This record gives sequence, structure tokens and C-alpha cells, in this order.
Amino acid sequence: MPGKHSTGQLGLPRYSFIAAAATLLVILVAWVAVRAAGPSQEQKAPVLVVPPSTPVVEAGAVLPATTPTSPSASASPSPSRTPSASPTPSPSRTSAKPSARVTTKPAPVRTTTPPPVAASFTARYQTGASWDRGLIAGVQITNTGRAAGTWRVTISYPSRAGVRVTNAWNAQVSGGGDTWTFTGGPLAPGASASFGFQATKQTRGTARPASCSIGGTPCTGG
Repeated sequence: MPGKHSTGQLGLPRYSFIAAAATLLVILVAWVAVRAAGPSQEQKAPVLVVPPSTPVVEAGAVLPATTPTSPSASASPSPSRTPSASPTPSPSRTSAKPSARVTTKPAPVRTTTPPPVAASFTARYQTGASWDRGLIAGVQITNTGRAAGTWRVTISYPSRAGVRVTNAWNAQVSGGGDTWTFTGGPLAPGASASFGFQATKQTRGTARPASCSIGGTPCTGG
């Protein structure tokens, strides 16, 4: 009898465990059935609207972890555009009237004219004849320059000789006293000419001139 009593006490907990397990199994089967059947038409699960690139996931589901994707190496950045140079602004027009232009006349160009080539003469004095109260003399002239020109011969005598010219040929004579001037020409370059004159005197012997020149150049002879 004692053996049967112990067996009956151990059976109660076993039955309780089996009942609890059966109850849990029924609840699990009911939950699976509800999940399989889906929610009713009145209580539909909200639908998430996501971009096309993201998969649609029902409400309550665990979203999978997303791994960021790196940009492909083949995509190269587009070259930046260089800003074009801004156009140069056109100068603004001012309403001010333009100032009057000052016109300056160019300075006249001065041309230097070389001086004309002057004639150059030489003269030679000669006494032709002489007596107590008179004399005859002559002068030969040569143009040694490169231009033609008139000549001028000046002859002076000592005052004690008292020479007075009374006549001349081939020249124009002027003066008086002790100095007399003879002019003539024109005479071409390289050409020669001569003139003569007659005079009275107050001394005996030959009356020689104190000076003779042509254009400032002394005469030769005497």
C-alpha cells in the first residue's frame, strides 16, 4: 500500500506539466494560424511607401541592415567649367561737350642758304712812264676765284708827291687828294684784265704808290 501512495503523488505533477505543454501548443498553433490567415480586411497593416531602390517591408518586420555602397571608381568627376572672361564694359558716354581743338601751326622750316661764292682777285701794279711833272701807270687784275665779280683797286701816293689822276681807261676812277679808286668788271673766273691811268705830280723822278690793294689784298709790283 505504501508503494501505491507514492506513485499517485508523483503522477499529479506529470499531468500538470503535460497540460501546460498542451495549452502552450494550442496557443502556438492558434498564433501560427492567425499569422497565416493574415489580418482582416478591416484591419490591414499599413503599407510603407519607400523609394523604388528600397524593398517594400511590411510593418512590424525587422529591416535588414544596409551597407553603404561606395561610388564606382569608373565614374570620373565632370570637369569644372572655367568662367568666361567678363566682357570689357564699354566706356560710358558723357554729356559734356568736347573741348575745342587747338590747332597749332608748324614752325616754318628754316633753310640755310650757303653764302654765294665770292670772286677772288689779285693785282699787279706797273709804272709805264714817268717824267718831271707826270706819269703813266697800269694795273693787271686776275680772277683766281670760282665766281665772276667786279673788282675794286685802291691806290694811295705819298702826299709830298702831289699825284693827281687826270685820265683813266678800262676802269672808272673816283677819289681825290692822295687816294684814288678804280673799279671795273665783271671778270670771269680765271680771266685777267688791265686798266691804266695818267696823272700829274709835283716831284721829279718816279712816284711810287704808298699802298695798293684789291679787295683788301695787297698788290704786287710797284
